[in-house]
Amino acid sequence: MAESRRVALVTGAAKGIGFAIAERLQRDGYALGFATQRDDDESRQAFEQLQDGPAEWVRGDLSDAEIPQRLVRQVAERFGRFDVLVNNAGVSTAKPALELTAEDFDRTFAVDVRAAFLASQEAARAMGDAGGVIVNITSVHEHVPRPGFLIYAAAKAALGMLTRGLAIELAPKIRVVSVAPGVIATERNVEAQELGSEVPLGRPGKPDEVAELVAWVVSDSARYVTGTSILIDGGLSQQVVDRPAG
Repeated sequence: MAESRRVALVTGAAKGIGFAIAERLQRDGYALGFATQRDDDESRQAFEQLQDGPAEWVRGDLSDAEIPQRLVRQVAERFGRFDVLVNNAGVSTAKPALELTAEDFDRTFAVDVRAAFLASQEAARAMGDAGGVIVNITSVHEHVPRPGFLIYAAAKAALGMLTRGLAIELAPKIRVVSVAPGVIATERNVEAQELGSEVPLGRPGKPDEVAELVAWVVSDSARYVTGTSILIDGGLSQQVVDRPAG
């Protein structure tokens, strides 16, 4: 029997922004696809923290071109429908430009761009005539560069253009939106606190704040929003950080 509640899949859901989004969407009544790269204790503990509704843990390395479609299909088959895809998983590659390798380039674009594209294709097929919403988590660096983040910024910019192109091709039934976080205090972003003073609002953001924006984007309140990138950066993009990443 098809699940009556709406269904969302969040990639990179084990921690940070991804976990906050997964937890928020589940609280909002979604049946949840909880996608992680690995079947490890950290991911299991995160999954077990979810308390507010049905959830399916799906796993796979998104740098493998066969994985994105499989994750979407697993969730759609488990719940009998598919409504929301959040492409959150990403690779953050921080190196000076002349130290970057072909492997750095290929893996970053494979996860940040190709996987999001392939998952979006499969999600659109699963949504069908009922429609739905695709959210791509990009970055403030979709819009502005930073020393040490050349490949990362290029991949996020590519994902932003993917958003815009898909929004045109999948309208009117499916909306596609980028959410572009700035400095967010997560386990992975160890420099967030020290960069907080460079943000006009004077602090790093919180994963829950990004999750609140995503919750709005996928809601009916945002039903006229598509093909755009929404910055959530405390004003950071207005005064570019020139300290090298790394």
